[in-house]
Amino acid sequence: MSEPVPAATRGAATGRAGLRRAGLRRAADTLRLVARVAALSLHRPRRPDRRWDDFWRGVSEGSLGEPIIWDAPGAGNEEVRHHLQAMAGLMDTSLPVVDLGCGNGAISRRLTEIFPSVLGVDVAPAAVAAAQSTHRHIPGLSFRSLDATQPAAAAGLARELGDVNVFVRGVFHVLGRRRQARLANSIKALLGATGRIYLVETNVQGGALSYLRGLGATGNRIPGPLRQAISALPKPGHFGAGQRSRAFPARHWTLIAEGPAVLKTVPMEAGGPPGSIPAYWAVLAPRA
Repeated sequence: MSEPVPAATRGAATGRAGLRRAGLRRAADTLRLVARVAALSLHRPRRPDRRWDDFWRGVSEGSLGEPIIWDAPGAGNEEVRHHLQAMAGLMDTSLPVVDLGCGNGAISRRLTEIFPSVLGVDVAPAAVAAAQSTHRHIPGLSFRSLDATQPAAAAGLARELGDVNVFVRGVFHVLGRRRQARLANSIKALLGATGRIYLVETNVQGGALSYLRGLGATGNRIPGPLRQAISALPKPGHFGAGQRSRAFPARHWTLIAEGPAVLKTVPMEAGGPPGSIPAYWAVLAPRA
């Protein structure tokens, strides 16, 4: 006659079996999600800059009908207020500011609340056209299409404007290391001797799948705004203190302040709450 199995042993075995089943379900869901993302990504244009122009043209023409994922009303205003307060305390607000990667100009307009003039710059002409159409006749606010990763373009703008501050939200994380370095050099030219940069970037740990899962994506369903972004925009990344120190090395830059932040997105479901993406912000000045 066999010895009875102690209850604690049976419970431990049941727990291990449950963990294995949960792990298998998670792995299967991950495979389905990867397949869905791969299928959606087939629609992306090959050139990153072309992706942005096609995206904004699609938004303007109505072929991309989902809400723009990073334009969070209400909660987005709360996020922007935080940035404006930080900039007012850490930057010379008598200088103009350049909003690099301005998109449709929603934040560029808010920057006019604390800066005497704001120039919104975007690599996509369609984004600039949308910004100009939406934000007409705002004193001190203008827009221009320009690729700030091109040193000659940035140098020309620096000669034209003199020292300025720079605001960047959600640009560095979608660039490769080489383009990050070029953009940082362009920003240094724009700042001159007295300007500072305020940057805020997504900082989701664990890679693109963690980013997607954090916004509600599963192997069975991807929310509409997120699905639209996957099919039309560059792959998201993360940009925190480590990436900042590489793109803005200490031998060339002085770190003024940094910290965690939250980047708000539109609701992933109609009528639902805004999404939240872990983010990172920093203020830097170029060394003489």
